[in-house]
Order: sequence, then C-alpha cells, then structure tokens
Amino acid sequence: MLRKILAVCAALMLVLSACGDRETAAGGMLSRDEIERMESLYLTDRETALEGLGFSKKDLDGGDRSATSAGAYLLNEGRSIGGRIYRQIMLTSIDTPEGLYGMAFQASFDSQEEAVDARDALRDVIKELYGEPVYPGTERWIVGELTELSLHFFGSDDYSEDEEYYYMLTLEYSTPSVVDGKRLTGDELTEMVRSVQERRK
Repeated sequence: MLRKILAVCAALMLVLSACGDRETAAGGMLSRDEIERMESLYLTDRETALEGLGFSKKDLDGGDRSATSAGAYLLNEGRSIGGRIYRQIMLTSIDTPEGLYGMAFQASFDSQEEAVDARDALRDVIKELYGEPVYPGTERWIVGELTELSLHFFGSDDYSEDEEYYYMLTLEYSTPSVVDGKRLTGDELTEMVRSVQERRK
C-alpha cells in the first residue's frame, strides 16, 4: 500500500513539474489583449505605434535610427519570456505598405544545448496554446486575426570575436505574408488590415 501511495505521489510531482515548466516557458509571451492592441496599430507610423504599445522615443535603444535592420527598432527594455530576458524589437516596414507590422523578441545563448532546450520548451507551449503550425513543416502559427507567430533558431558555424559559438532564438509576431497559400501584395495586406481595424471600431 505504501508503495502505491509513493508511486502516486511521484507521478503527481512529475505532472506538477511539467506544468510548471510549461507555465515558465509561456510566461512573458504576448497575451491576447496585447496581440489585439498591436493589431489595432498595424500600418501606423513609428511614433503612433510606440505610444500605442506603451513606449516613447526615449525607449528606443538606437534613437531615431534602426537598430538591427531597416525599419527594426531595438527597445532599451527587454522582456522576460520563459525566465530569460529577450531583446524587444519593434518592426516597421519602409516599403508599401509602410508602418508597424509586428514585434520581435530575441535572445542569445552560450551553448547549442541551452538554445535548443529553450526553443523546444517554447514550441511545446505554442502548440499547446495555438495548435499545429499554419503550414505543415513550418514554425508559424496563427495567434490573432491579423497576426502570425514564427519561431526562428539560428546557430552560427563561425566563431565570434571571443571565439565562442553564437546561438539565437527569435519569436516574431507579425502580419502574415502568405494567406491560404497565396503571397499577399502590399495592397492586399493593407486592405485586409484596414478591414479588420474598421470592423473592430
């Protein structure tokens, strides 16, 4: 009898531990409200998007210039996701249509094992929250009416300046470029975004 009780207790501890790991991994991912707020700001200019997302120009790490690539603005404050601090990057397009199209969260890791563990934990949580990827074999999920979440893993085969390998994980929440297997033109994306935004008013 004692053995049965101990076995049941051990099983419960494993279940609770697994739940705790999932909650830790999910902690910090954008909430439904945050996604909807971002969707209401899609295609707005940088200043309007910053204010709507709860930031200001002072929160931009690179000031008025893009920090990572054209239209990508790094924010001073990071965001904790799964117990790790990710850099926040506001994504804006300089092509048609111009304006906000999403947010990215990026973290670097010292080892491949650490990066892969973090990726796998996030992938499990994303699947639990949103189901299977929108297209088989991809790391892309529909998470809002206008938003797609993609998970990117990068491992460098080259040594960095300090002779260490470089591993990066990025969560990107953004407007989809492909809908129902068809790549959207700028005009089609604009029409889709504006239609949803008008309906929500």
